[in-house]
Amino acid sequence: MKILVLTSLYPPHHAGTYDLRCQSTTEALRLRGHSTLVATSNHGLNTEQRDEEVHRRLLLNGGYGHPLLTRFRELQEVETHNNRVLHEVIADFQPDLVHVWSLLGLSKSLIFALRNSRLPTVYDVADGWLAEELRQDPWLRWWNAPATNLTRTGLELAGQRNRLDAVAPTRMMRGIERIPEVFGSPAMIAKVQPNSISAFRFDRLYFCSRALKQTTEESGFRVSHGEIIHPGIPVQHFVGEVKPSATPVKKLLIVSPLDEASGVMTAAQALLQLRQNNAQATLSIFGRGESDYVSQLRSFVVQNSLPVEFLTVSNQNRDLAAVYRQHDALLYTAEWEEPFATVPLEAMACGLPVIGACVGGGRELRRQMAETAQAEVQSKYNETTVVDQIENYLNASIEVWQHT
Repeated sequence: MKILVLTSLYPPHHAGTYDLRCQSTTEALRLRGHSTLVATSNHGLNTEQRDEEVHRRLLLNGGYGHPLLTRFRELQEVETHNNRVLHEVIADFQPDLVHVWSLLGLSKSLIFALRNSRLPTVYDVADGWLAEELRQDPWLRWWNAPATNLTRTGLELAGQRNRLDAVAPTRMMRGIERIPEVFGSPAMIAKVQPNSISAFRFDRLYFCSRALKQTTEESGFRVSHGEIIHPGIPVQHFVGEVKPSATPVKKLLIVSPLDEASGVMTAAQALLQLRQNNAQATLSIFGRGESDYVSQLRSFVVQNSLPVEFLTVSNQNRDLAAVYRQHDALLYTAEWEEPFATVPLEAMACGLPVIGACVGGGRELRRQMAETAQAEVQSKYNETTVVDQIENYLNASIEVWQHT
């Protein structure tokens, strides 16, 4: 099978676990004999870059620190460029299937372009680009918001919108001129019923968790037919022994992006209370994040003389296992509905108990004891099993397409 992978970021220019998961799955499919080509953004570069396996040519708009463009001419240039790149890659590579990962920060008009291409397309949904960010897409909002827009009306009367649909799509089909349930006011959006929006079609898709699928359904998008494939981890890298029950839990670890939603500051405040109660716990923190938040966190640690260490590793997959094994428990402190976190899986595979917030996809990790959790991860969440599920879903998608 020839698979075109479409994603916002791709290592080594990445932002976290979702991008690493895309890479590991794509490489695993390549090792199984499939031919793959990744089309991604030029994030981290000053120009385009192409090699045999990855084309870094797409432009981000508003994601991962890139400026958000909203003026019509600027938007038209970005959208035309990204759609032209997609058409060129499809024409050159001739894929059997397009495997779409995150479109966070990328042109959502590519959804319509893929629909028009009639290629079998599978969406892996593991973050909020569909449930949340699609509504903020500046190009589609400019064309489809119900508010009065005299410039838009003039372009439509002159036939410009119909011509643009061929190079930078503005809608799924003619006749859908406004989409208030997606691009309307907050009051309009609040009235949207689950699984009711017909302006977008995602025939084949799977989610990383039931929580994210439910959120997307409640946002109105028709995704009730989507399947659930929980992410996996390379369990061969994350191995460790479960410590005896008599071992005191003193060395705590957090592995997380460092931002307001991470809950790391809450953990630091809790550690302060523990120390005031004469507990001897220490905390290690690994992660990258927003500079202001990190500065605030470090200042809190210094001001309160807390036993907190900020860790760095050169290779996250290779070196984190040793970090897990050096600690007694993992703190999962997310304060948002994270779709699905692989960090607790990595920790459990290394034999650590996880003290976790019951939010988002984290609710779907039901095992509490470290022994049971370790076996659960190794049997159900190992990367090989998950790639099997994804590969089977991609093959089935091609068969479905052939009969439609």
